[in-house]
Amino acid sequence: MPDGERQIQLALPSPRKIFTPAVTVIIVLLIAGFTLVNYAPDFTIDYLALSAKNVLRGRIWQLITYSLVNSCGRNLIFGGFLVLFIGSAIEREWRTASFLLLWLVVSLTCGVIWLVVSLATGRNFIGLGTSACSYGLIGTFGLLFRRRRFFALFWTIEAQYLALFLIAIGIVLGIAQPITWIWVVGAGVAYVYVKLRWRIASGGTRGPASWGQGRPSGFVDID
Repeated sequence: MPDGERQIQLALPSPRKIFTPAVTVIIVLLIAGFTLVNYAPDFTIDYLALSAKNVLRGRIWQLITYSLVNSCGRNLIFGGFLVLFIGSAIEREWRTASFLLLWLVVSLTCGVIWLVVSLATGRNFIGLGTSACSYGLIGTFGLLFRRRRFFALFWTIEAQYLALFLIAIGIVLGIAQPITWIWVVGAGVAYVYVKLRWRIASGGTRGPASWGQGRPSGFVDID
């Protein structure tokens, strides 16, 4: 092989690698939530979706359950795809407990911001969907694997740039409904969370160098 030429091989992830414990549970819950919202919409809105009125009534579990309920099949597919391929990569890197903590931190933080905005504007916005945690996974992936490369259709791209691209899309799509920018904030919440993990784990210095490095070929397949 000539000098300077890199060999890039595509390896598809196996089911064992993408169906990690936490990811498998979340996927099952997402499917159950989608089914429930279509067959029992009133129950879902009152007890599982997020609203300031219901949380003030004591239904604080909505700060978590809203992230597991999708009313749109397109959002379910997109969110499920991110959980399977990006979420499983993060879970394998951090293990199950830390991955679940990430999900909870992003869900709770964005949920609280949603409540604050609802109360400040005097409008009882109804929030549901995986978007906040999806952007949390995107933000985590972009930082945790920032210099690794993987295939995106017919080209390769570094994780950090893909994350920025997806976040930019979320910002543009949210112009019609600015309240949805709160979900995009999930990426920023995850960024802060990862930085804190690194700082705590390393005693105040930057996280392990290996977390930002790619394979010798500079390529990663998210497997």
